[in-house]
Amino acid sequence: MEVLNPNSSTENWLRLLPGRWCLLYCTGRHIGLTLRQPTPRVLISDAFLTFAEAPESVDPILSLTSDIGFKIMPESDWPHDKSGTEGNLSVTTSARITPGRIYTNAEDGKESSSRITSSRYLGGKWGKAAKMKQLPASLPTASVNVDENDVDVSMSCGSTLKVKSARKVLQEVRTQTPPEMFDLSKIVCGTYIDSRLMVLRGVNGSALLFVRSNRTSDP
Repeated sequence: MEVLNPNSSTENWLRLLPGRWCLLYCTGRHIGLTLRQPTPRVLISDAFLTFAEAPESVDPILSLTSDIGFKIMPESDWPHDKSGTEGNLSVTTSARITPGRIYTNAEDGKESSSRITSSRYLGGKWGKAAKMKQLPASLPTASVNVDENDVDVSMSCGSTLKVKSARKVLQEVRTQTPPEMFDLSKIVCGTYIDSRLMVLRGVNGSALLFVRSNRTSDP
């Protein structure tokens, strides 16, 4: 899919990025509540990334906001009672979008993962669609350069929390969500985008898949 990106130019990214995107899946590790007994029990609802054009900006700079919804559930019967106090964690910063590349042919001494991926890709229906004999050594991307010196973090909750409890809630939200959704500087680049789907890459190589969200239809 990244190889077949129809909108690889920076101009297309700047045109398609603005809007609200809902996190659909992340290839990184997933940590939930099933095998753990954290205090408090926190259930993650939706996570969004919102890109907005920065006003009065000459350079291609966008405002970037991460919104993570969560619910603090009663500890005694949380597997059966999912009601609780709702809250939201918001992180806002600015990001500069520039041209970049991601390299696919790094060797590791044995058969590289890129060769394995290439053989699977070229042997399937994607290979017939692309009509390629081998994958390219690199792919064009949109580099996301986040301003780490201008970050605003806020957390709201439907009930009053003590400082210690709020810290535990924040830590639990961070544990259950991809690190790129809290520390936006960990977002390295974008590798695929169209009018409804977007793929971003994190510093650890994980891929985050987003679908465009219609703000008016969200609860």
